[in-house]
Amino acid sequence: MTLPLISADNIFGLLCVFLGLAAFGFWSERTRIGEWFSGVMIAIFAGMVCANLRIVPFDSPFHDMVWAYVVPMAIPLLLFKADLRKILPESGKMALAFIIATLGTIVGAIVGFALVNMGPSGHLVAGALGASWIGGSMNFAAISQMNGLSNDGTLTAAAAAADNVMAALFIAFLLFLSGVAWLVRFIPSEIIQRQLDTTEKPEEEKKPVLDMPALTLQLFLAAACCFAGYETATLVGIPKYGVLFITIYALLIANVFPRQMHKLEGGFTLGMFFMYVFFGVIGAAADIGLMVQTAMPIFFFVFIMAAIHVAIVLAGAKIFRIDLAEALIISNTVAVGPGTSAAMAAGKRWYSLVTPGIMFGVLGYAVANFVGIVLTEFLA
Repeated sequence: MTLPLISADNIFGLLCVFLGLAAFGFWSERTRIGEWFSGVMIAIFAGMVCANLRIVPFDSPFHDMVWAYVVPMAIPLLLFKADLRKILPESGKMALAFIIATLGTIVGAIVGFALVNMGPSGHLVAGALGASWIGGSMNFAAISQMNGLSNDGTLTAAAAAADNVMAALFIAFLLFLSGVAWLVRFIPSEIIQRQLDTTEKPEEEKKPVLDMPALTLQLFLAAACCFAGYETATLVGIPKYGVLFITIYALLIANVFPRQMHKLEGGFTLGMFFMYVFFGVIGAAADIGLMVQTAMPIFFFVFIMAAIHVAIVLAGAKIFRIDLAEALIISNTVAVGPGTSAAMAAGKRWYSLVTPGIMFGVLGYAVANFVGIVLTEFLA
């Protein structure tokens, strides 16, 4: 028998599995287990199980397609009702939370490097992973090329494996924290409390109407935002920051035509569906076997960095009275990226945090490369 059961070039087979995982994630939210762990967490772990049982590959053209096309399309769909006149006053202390979370990653990287011996190239690994946990995998790739880590293919693969496994576990842990009653009491959250106190469902959920003209219009506008966003980024010489311009164009549409966009139904739900597919892919990229074989020291480094990051974020939220929901979204944004933070905010029904999460995530992309190079040099 050839493993994985579904090969990397079997696009329809992978489409079947990951669409099934997304459907399973949505369905699970109606169950008691789904209410506790959330459909997002279940989708991540289901993808991880499928990949590590060798049902699907850890990497494939389908995975790349989801990163390259599905996530960019989902971002405008999640933002088309983002009225900044309502959102910005509610973003509160998220800028402060972003600074705290970034410092948490930096401190975590320094402490992790001091405690874990990753060999003569350890400073290169620490710099690349530090950048990844402030921006995202794009920054990991950029720093790996800049500091020379990419010259060692085995070490790069081990670092990427540890990064992916911990990212999946980290997202699940943040989702778990949002439901811990004593933590909500210790770090108060008006957003979480509001969700617990109300029985009324958000407007997007109250009207499960399949309005095809509205849905196709939103898909067209999302594609237009992606097209214009990447073209603009290329034109100004920063093609890797296309998501920044996608966000800008989506917000322009949402805020120039707020009443018209508010009437369009289904787009947000479709964006969430795209994100569930993405979370399945995130889980499936976590190669636990490779991590155990070659990356255990690196995994311990990432674990220490992530633990210190969370501890500093929660301590900062308590000291500066930052809303727990805002702190958790910013932690996700900084450590993993804007796509996962948007999906987490939407999945938890913290709709006011979707836009700030994405915007601070783009800021993370911008600063992470500088931090990664400084960390590499400082730890050398």
